Amino acid sequence: MKNTRIRSIVVYLIATFFFVGITYFVYSFINNSQTWALQPINRHLSGDKISGGKILDRNSVILAQTINGKRVYNDDENVRKALLHTVGDGSVLIPTSIQSRFSTELFGYNFVTGFGAPKVANLSKDIKLTLDSSLCATALKSMGDKKGTVIVCNYLTGEVICMISTPTYDVNNRPNLSNESDDKYEGVYINRALSSSFTPGSVFKIITCAAALDYVDDIDKKQFLCKGEEVLDGEHITCLEHHGKLGLEKAMAKSCNIAFADIAIDVGKEKMLKKAEEMGFNKQYTIDGINIAKSQYNVDYASNADLGWSGIGQYNNTVNPMHMMMILEAIANDGEYVKPYIVKSIGEDSLFPSEKHTELKTKRMLSSQTAKKISDIMRYTIKSRYGDSMFPNMQMCAKTGTAEVGEEKLPHGWMVGFSQDKNFPFAFVVITENSGYGIKTAGPIAADVMKKVYKDYK
Repeated sequence: MKNTRIRSIVVYLIATFFFVGITYFVYSFINNSQTWALQPINRHLSGDKISGGKILDRNSVILAQTINGKRVYNDDENVRKALLHTVGDGSVLIPTSIQSRFSTELFGYNFVTGFGAPKVANLSKDIKLTLDSSLCATALKSMGDKKGTVIVCNYLTGEVICMISTPTYDVNNRPNLSNESDDKYEGVYINRALSSSFTPGSVFKIITCAAALDYVDDIDKKQFLCKGEEVLDGEHITCLEHHGKLGLEKAMAKSCNIAFADIAIDVGKEKMLKKAEEMGFNKQYTIDGINIAKSQYNVDYASNADLGWSGIGQYNNTVNPMHMMMILEAIANDGEYVKPYIVKSIGEDSLFPSEKHTELKTKRMLSSQTAKKISDIMRYTIKSRYGDSMFPNMQMCAKTGTAEVGEEKLPHGWMVGFSQDKNFPFAFVVITENSGYGIKTAGPIAADVMKKVYKDYK
């Protein structure tokens, strides 16, 4: 009797484990079959072998479609190259692309028939983007042979109308990327707007400025003394010029390193970290269900000199370009940002409200008063430093950055900004990697792109 009871228990345990295993497999199959199907080992399931819906830009220009069982891309080479990282190339090598992230909707995938559903089922859907392919092509042309990214966004709606990443290539004429010594295509499969983060240099002074406005008493009246160099903890903090005495507004316009190092030290580690995190650092954001690279700010073990450098935008700071766009949105929009998105519609749905696709939520990042002051300071920077002729009739607010990334490499060039004109509610982020001073490298690109935006959207 005892042996029978033991055998029964063993049988019950085996049956239970079997049932749990089968349940887990079915659950995993239903939820992960699409991911399994798109693994690199299944290259025969690339976009050139299966039928699928169209990808269109905001003006209904066709970016990709299936004709006679083959995936066909836009006729314009510049458009194909400009939107490579958004549209994809029919492979799994660009994981953030529409053809990778939205394969279920685009190619009509389901776990019963896979990609082989009969056409009568009509499972594939067209996807319309917020991007303007003509504007993206202009941005690509302006970038030339520089590596980096350009983003333009409507800060009232969150619609991204331009997003390019370089280096890139023509999907109809793929280069041979097997030569690892050729750095022309280094990181070519990475969408730098979403999946990269960069040393910010002086554009981080926007965050330090916000901390000063919130935490430094009488900051509007305070004067800083710049002699071109300052020694903290035995370490030299340098500035490109001897600015003498200057207040916050002029310190931003002249991008004074000494002033912003002193501000960061006045604010202190705890409050600098608090302000940075209120503005989205050390947080995970998603755009259309795609995780973007985190922006990082950590001064836990920083010396006074390190803290000063962090306020300038050096030390170990990194910023993701799309996150910087969200910061600009908040400043331009009275302290609140609207989550950026690039997917305008899927099939007949004018907008997918689910978190997997687009999530239109306004969230506060700054007080309205602080946002307004930063906006006015950045407006002063344009008028006194760069000149309104750079962005004619746009009421632009902006900041450049030159981010040091090592003695053997040229710095990254940045320019970021937005229009104060709510009838022209656009913000931009331009980054040129290892290119030199931001005003000389990113600046002309920003000017070219925004003139095109003004011509087409004002």
